[in-house]
Amino acid sequence: MQNQIASFRAALDARPVSRYQWLLLLLLALLLVTDGYDAQVLGYVVPALAQDWGLEKAAFGPVFSANLLGLTLGSLAVTPLADRFGVRRILLCCVLIYASLTVLMVFANSLDSLMAARFICGIGMGGAMPSAMALMSEYSPPRLRTLMVTLAACGFSFGGAAGGFVAAGFIDRFGWEAVFLAGGVTPLLLFPFLAWWLPESLPRLLRDAPPYTRLRKVSAQMLPDWQPPPVSNLAEETAQGSKLTVVELFRHGYGRPTLLIWSTFFVSLILLYFMISWLPTLLLESGLALQQANLVTSMFLFAGTLGAICMAWFADRLKRKVRLLAGVLAAAALCTVLLGLNHDNPRYLVLFVFAAGFCIIGGQLTLNAFASNFYPAQVRATGTGWALGVGRFGSILGPLFGSMLLAMHIPVQQIFFFCAIPAVLAALLIIQVRSPAEAGPGGAGSTAPLQDPQQP
Repeated sequence: MQNQIASFRAALDARPVSRYQWLLLLLLALLLVTDGYDAQVLGYVVPALAQDWGLEKAAFGPVFSANLLGLTLGSLAVTPLADRFGVRRILLCCVLIYASLTVLMVFANSLDSLMAARFICGIGMGGAMPSAMALMSEYSPPRLRTLMVTLAACGFSFGGAAGGFVAAGFIDRFGWEAVFLAGGVTPLLLFPFLAWWLPESLPRLLRDAPPYTRLRKVSAQMLPDWQPPPVSNLAEETAQGSKLTVVELFRHGYGRPTLLIWSTFFVSLILLYFMISWLPTLLLESGLALQQANLVTSMFLFAGTLGAICMAWFADRLKRKVRLLAGVLAAAALCTVLLGLNHDNPRYLVLFVFAAGFCIIGGQLTLNAFASNFYPAQVRATGTGWALGVGRFGSILGPLFGSMLLAMHIPVQQIFFFCAIPAVLAALLIIQVRSPAEAGPGGAGSTAPLQDPQQP
């Protein structure tokens, strides 16, 4: 299977990006727009929901964490299923789960019902993002893989930003229920297009028996003249491609980098999910009106999209991508401190919110692309999903720390100072990552995950 994947990669890299590849990028980006909207929507709705239900804002901390617990379970349990049974099939199931549960949130009337709905919704979202990124990685030319995966992943932050505008326009006129309804109906409308156009993952198609009918149907839209090279021992290749457990992430020299990547995701997502969960509330504490706070938070997420695109463009031109990631994460720590120092100064508040979003979200999305390209094709969804899954234990802590700090009435400035610590730790961790190919003789110090690390 490896020689067939290498042949497909080389053929993709030798040709211009096809119309079908651009269509795939568009569909996956739109899918992640709905994913990002649903992940962020609770942060926009909580102030109005707390007022409507007569509760303190801090009471919603467990609801945030229930959603993130579902995200964690989805990343850890669903993505290995995607590698085993097909990324496309699992991805479509995940979309149905989080879309339908978001619609059902319209009927929530207590913290318990909202918590249950957000937990199940999180399972779908947790499996959707790494599966979508793995699928984009499969069909991107190696020379542009980081950029195209990141462009797809930018849909997540763009969707989160769109939620702020929807909340600002809908809550006063139609109530908080309309914000949830928009988040559930949109992916349901997108679903038929996904079911019609999305291909199955390359390793899964290569497990079919020759003449690879499904693979030829997909490759005809990207590589009309490409033919899968023969394999010397089909049974051996099939058995090799079926080792899809998390144990594979620790074999062949991947153990140490896997632990470093997991640790980086853990501390980085503490900061990211603290910010997207509690930034609107902290801006309210700083004196902004609810509508202004939601719009500024949307700008934070939009800046992350811009940051991710810029960083991915540079990353495809660098041999040591970990240096770029470490620098961006260190800048995220600095921007968070500056945001805390200027939280009550409207002149600089917007500037530093934009800078923080550029570095925090942009750095995380680029880190996601880095992880999705780091592992071999047959365990790519598992590698990305487990990095996000382990990292989301940190994202569960982020909202809980936020609710704890708010309940203790710690000044907003000091809260932002505390939040800079995870970004510093993330920078120190990611700079140490080496793929097995570059860690060997003659390759140390060159991390370039645009190619499958096991291939020369």
